[in-house]
This record gives sequence, C-alpha cells and structure tokens, in this order.
Amino acid sequence: MSESSTTIQVRLPRTLRDDATAALADMGLDLPTAVRIYLIKVAKTRRIPFPLESDPGAEAIPVDRPIQSQMDRIGKAWKKAQSEQ
Repeated sequence: MSESSTTIQVRLPRTLRDDATAALADMGLDLPTAVRIYLIKVAKTRRIPFPLESDPGAEAIPVDRPIQSQMDRIGKAWKKAQSEQ
C-alpha cells in the first residue's frame, strides 16, 4: 500500500529560488528532491540539520530582569526536553 502524498507551497524571492536551483543542479539535485531530503532529516532527527547562528550585525535588544528570567526558564525547559529525547 503506497502512502498518499501532499503538496506544499513556499513563497520566496525568485533570485533565491534561481540561485538555489543552480547550486543544487551542480550537486545533481533538483529543488523538490533537496526539500524532501531536508524534511526527511528534520523528521528523523527532530532538529534542524545545520547550526543556526544569529546575524553578527543584529541589533542587541535590552531585556529587563523579569523577561530575562522568563527566557532563562524557557531555555532550561528546552534543554531538559532535548536531553530526554
């Protein structure tokens, strides 16, 4: 019995699509296959398959003590949930 399939649509700048399509073609892949590979990896590992880093030019936003405390609690809960997987 075969699994049914679905379609997703993603809006992105045409230049990004074209640049990614060209880069993937150099690797012997098309865009749908690359997206499929990415989603399979996310589903299997339950994480983004590459490091996410902030923009070094990003603006620092001042945070008051109550907000920082809440962010710390969220961070601890996230680490705990990750270690239980």
